[in-house]
Amino acid sequence: MGNVYKSQLRQLAKKLEKKKESGIVIEEGDSDDSDEFDDLGGTSKNMSDETDPSKLIDLELVKLLKFCDDLKNKYKETDEHQEEVMMKSLELGKKTKEKTLILDMDETLIAAKFEGKQQKNFKTSFSFDFQKTQIHVCLRPYLADALEKLAQIYEIVVFTAGVQEYADPILDRIDPDKTIFKRRLYRDTCIKTEQFFIKDLDVFMDREKKDMIIVDNSILSFAFDLASGVPINSFMGDEEDDKDLLYLISFLEEAFYQSDVRVACEESFKLQYFLSTVQG
Repeated sequence: MGNVYKSQLRQLAKKLEKKKESGIVIEEGDSDDSDEFDDLGGTSKNMSDETDPSKLIDLELVKLLKFCDDLKNKYKETDEHQEEVMMKSLELGKKTKEKTLILDMDETLIAAKFEGKQQKNFKTSFSFDFQKTQIHVCLRPYLADALEKLAQIYEIVVFTAGVQEYADPILDRIDPDKTIFKRRLYRDTCIKTEQFFIKDLDVFMDREKKDMIIVDNSILSFAFDLASGVPINSFMGDEEDDKDLLYLISFLEEAFYQSDVRVACEESFKLQYFLSTVQG
């Protein structure tokens, strides 16, 4: 449910904007659009009422956005939540770049499988032992190039819901000289809400949200900061031609020049817009 079809979302958001500006309604059966909507839970089957935003996005995404919003409303302002945020708060120290990029690890930068659990086409980049079990890791295509390029304009923090003992061997291979990641954050910095580990940007005491972007394959991970979030397709290690990191570079290069990066996130992914429209 956390796997968001990023490219389709951007296309659909742009399509909705154009329709609103021009008043044009795309009729059911338009050949140019039929394939595009087939991947989104069959929404191409009923295009006669395209003014309903729920018809333009995956229904699972709609449910997920509603769930995130309900979770935020239920817990965000409670005393217990505020106390946990304060307890886990941290400072990144002196800014090395104007903007801060927070990257998830599993299924965003890498795919990891236990011995014997990897898919037939899983492409192992390296393996290591964790708790007497061998873990096979596949680096996402273009990872090294993406990190090198993004590190030139962003200070990068990796924030994983995995435990440190599991994550560090992987991050040591990705960033052996410790020149890419300004900070590594693990499960113990996540906010545990019900059964979910939320990466709450409020824990960063010396950074402003207008200068922070979080990239994760699970929207639930940034459920309390939808405005700052960039959803990316889950990487499982067996994709033939995964180019999501190249698309991510392009977006982040543009977002960097916004005085408030949340504007770029909303313009591209429309998470808050879809949520508010569906609810409204």
